[in-house]
Amino acid sequence: MNKIKALREKLRISIYDIAKVTGLAPSYVSNLEHGRRTNPSLEVMQKISSALGEKVEEVFKLNQEPDKKARMNILK
Repeated sequence: MNKIKALREKLRISIYDIAKVTGLAPSYVSNLEHGRRTNPSLEVMQKISSALGEKVEEVFKLNQEPDKKARMNILK
């Protein structure tokens, strides 16, 4: 989730700013940034992305292609 921190720092806004705009706790935003929370809900992803002015898929790593293992299972 380092992309959140990179975008936030690029915009020169604090974790508290993101928290205020999104209604999330600053500690939750910090945990996302540091990878201590790795499965945010779609609603949370949308709130954070909107606060950063980016699309959800740009901020969060969303698998748009199946990984190699999944592709191999499909081919079986």
